[in-house]
This record gives sequence, structure tokens and C-alpha cells, in this order.
Amino acid sequence: ATPAAPITLTYASFGRFAGVEDTLIDQFQKDHPNLKIDKQQFRFDPLQYLANTPPPDMMTIAPSIWLDQAIEQGLVTDISDIWQQAGLGDAYPANLRVLSERNGKQYFLPVGYNWNAIYYNKAVFAQYNLQPPKTWDEFTQLCDTLLVNGVTPLALSGRNAFMSSLWIDYLDLRLNGADFHHQLENGEIAYTDAKVRAVFEQWHELVAKGYFMEDARSLQTLNSLTAIVRGDNGQLGNRKAAMALTGPIFLDDLPEPFRKELDFFPFPTMDPSIPSSEVVFSIGYMVPAKAMHRQEALTFLTYLGSDKAQALLAQNASNGLYAPARATVNQDNLSPTIKQGIQLIQDTKAVAVPYFISVDRKIQSAQDGVLRQLLTDPTSSQPFDLDSLLAGLEAARQTK
Repeated sequence: ATPAAPITLTYASFGRFAGVEDTLIDQFQKDHPNLKIDKQQFRFDPLQYLANTPPPDMMTIAPSIWLDQAIEQGLVTDISDIWQQAGLGDAYPANLRVLSERNGKQYFLPVGYNWNAIYYNKAVFAQYNLQPPKTWDEFTQLCDTLLVNGVTPLALSGRNAFMSSLWIDYLDLRLNGADFHHQLENGEIAYTDAKVRAVFEQWHELVAKGYFMEDARSLQTLNSLTAIVRGDNGQLGNRKAAMALTGPIFLDDLPEPFRKELDFFPFPTMDPSIPSSEVVFSIGYMVPAKAMHRQEALTFLTYLGSDKAQALLAQNASNGLYAPARATVNQDNLSPTIKQGIQLIQDTKAVAVPYFISVDRKIQSAQDGVLRQLLTDPTSSQPFDLDSLLAGLEAARQTK
């Protein structure tokens, strides 16, 4: 028979995901010699790609406001049948399945996820005989001990609103619970609400105590992470801290030898009556409803759901930067860090999508101003006006 003409699938993805999937794509193309994948990096947000005619055949995506809006507009293919055929409903952890499901249907195939936690320099903790805290009182006592010894407790990237807003995620989850946090992300809670105010008051209290680096609001992501390493011997900056609230998605920017200096612990408990919850950044694939080669793209997603593909993904997860989403993957070759991250998510009652990619673009924009004010040097004479900051966020929430 005459071979079918080769088909090239266009695929838009994030650059930092490349190392994870290159082996996977190469193997798929060997198994399907008639299908080639033309991979392109995102240059603008996913909704703009979906509005193109035609859109890419496949896209990397994460549970986010972009995915929600795309589903609402009918721009994403329902892949519930792929989930069912591959038995993925049983293979993925239950608290992660909710991230990809909308109205009982699946539109997103997760292949891995990043947890978030407070990363700390092991040598610094050992030097001052410190132990990872479990409660908020233990955490603030630890920070005070570091300050007494001349060590700034926390680094933060004020230039990376995604990373810095993890403090909103965790303070709200620990003070008000996962249901309230989900409502806040969905725009159902006013920013002038007393419970929301408590979140920002608690964050500002940490800043006022001097727990954060004084130049936190101007730090880039990599600068905030190199601040908590010591193996650079000061070559990457003399301003240092002991800890940072972050996750593997950001640690990708940190050279691997420096990552070995770090360990992590869960964000401390603030109210023991509130069930545990964690912030998860899940990554995976979707197929646009109007893709030119939609059926062939679904063939790739079906391949992703196979044991063979998941085994390849698990091999590439050995660098410790993400955990395979499929719970049935053989974990023998996974690094201790990944196993620790998997255990963190398995032990939690609920998971949340990061705040910054869950809220409307107008709120994202308004939040930049809030961060600049919130992270102002506590010794500055500039007054801190929380009421006006929250009023600005509330105005953005109400803007249609």
C-alpha cells in the first residue's frame, strides 16, 4: 500500500518543560513514523493561541483561569474517553483529578506536577541547631532565632508575581481553608472581607519584623533563590537568607549543585482545626477543539496515557524538578526529593491551583502595585495603607 503522507503536528509549549518531554516526543515519533511534532515555545498566553485560525494541534497547559475560560468558550476537546480507555481515573491521585475535571468531563491530561513548600539551606539550619517547624509559633520563633544571629530568614522575588503570591495562597489556606481560598480565586469574595484582610495583615507583619530581605520587591527569581545557597562563596551576591517559599518549577533556574544544599518542609499549620491543603502546579496537555489535525493529536495524548510513556516521563523526572502525576509509576528510580514531594501531596486533604494563575488578569495587574507597597523596606518612612491596597484589588475584582 502507498504510505500515507506524513503529518506534522504543531505543538505550543513552555520552554522550561523541554527537558522533561524531549525523550518522550522522540519515542513517539519512532513509534509513529508518519507523525512529526513541530514544537514551538509560547510567545503569548494560551487563549490567544486558541483564537488563531487554525490553533496549534496540541498545547501544554496547566489548570488555570486560561483553561477554565477556554473550556467555557468551547475551545478545548473533551478527552474523557482517553481517560476511560487508559484507566487514568484510577491511576491519578484523587486530589489531583479535580484539577483537570470540569462538569464531570476531562479536558486536560496531566503528566506531572510541582508541589510548593518552604525550602531552606540545610547547612544554615545545622549551624544554628534548627529543626523544620510544624506550627506557626515554631516558624516565627525560628525566624527570630535567625535574626538574632544576623541571618535574614526569608528571600522572595517581588519581580515574579507568580512566585511571591504563593504567600497569599498559603496564608489564606492556613487561616481560612481551601473552600474559602477557592472562592477568593473565583472572584466570589470581596478583598475588603475581614478574612482576606487578615491574610495581608499577617504577610505585612512578617515584612515589618524584618523577616524578608530588604530588597525583596526588586529581586528577580534567580536572585531570590541564589540568596539561600552558600556554595557560591558570595559570587552570586552577598545578600543572603535562609529560606524561601517556592517550588520545583522555580528551582529549575537554580544550578543543580546548589539545589543539593536545600531541603523543604510544608508551610506551617496556623489553625489546627483547618484541614491540610497544598498548592500544586500541574502540567499537561490539551487539544484545541479546532485543531487542524485533531485526531492525530489525540493519538499523541493516548500515547501519553500509556504505561510506556509514563515510564519515560518517570525516568526524566530524576532531576527532582517535578513528580509524575500517575500514581502507578514505578517509583524505585525517583529521587528522594521527588518522593518527598509525592508524599506531601498524598498526605494533604485538598490541593489548590496557584493564586496568580487562577485570578482574572485585572487582579493580576493590580496585585503588582500591592506587592510593591507590601514589600517596601520596613525602615522606610513611606506609610503602609492596607485599606487603599485592598480597595484597589476590590475595584479590579468588580471591573467587568
